[in-house]
Amino acid sequence: MNRLTEDQTILLLIEYLKSQKWEIESYCLGQTRGYDIVASKNGGKMYVEAKGAKANDNSPTKRREFFNSSQLKTHLGKAIIKSLETKNDYPSAIVAIAHPNDEYIIKVLGKLIQYLKKINIVHYWVNQDGSVQKNLENTQI
Repeated sequence: MNRLTEDQTILLLIEYLKSQKWEIESYCLGQTRGYDIVASKNGGKMYVEAKGAKANDNSPTKRREFFNSSQLKTHLGKAIIKSLETKNDYPSAIVAIAHPNDEYIIKVLGKLIQYLKKINIVHYWVNQDGSVQKNLENTQI
């Protein structure tokens, strides 16, 4: 199975967002700090924190072929914290987390993702073919 890296997840999600009429203001790849994707539409903004199923091949911290369950949970925890900080800094913005639509990630995190909507965080499952499923449909933008 070819698993998506964070960078691949970001690039595929950007194409999807563009197809949904979002304007991409900025994005970060690799070890660059910042919001993974900042997009705008109809006067509103969205901040996306993306995660991958494995490290980039050129990552200085790559140790495994793909992230194990402990790493995936840690990454989700950090993404939730960053998302909550973003909601605090930009209360009117949409905040989202994106993961590859990967069988192993769904097995490890799937039951937890449903709770993101309780804290008004959108979740995107990104497929290798560029299609995307969104888990919170009550966004107005």
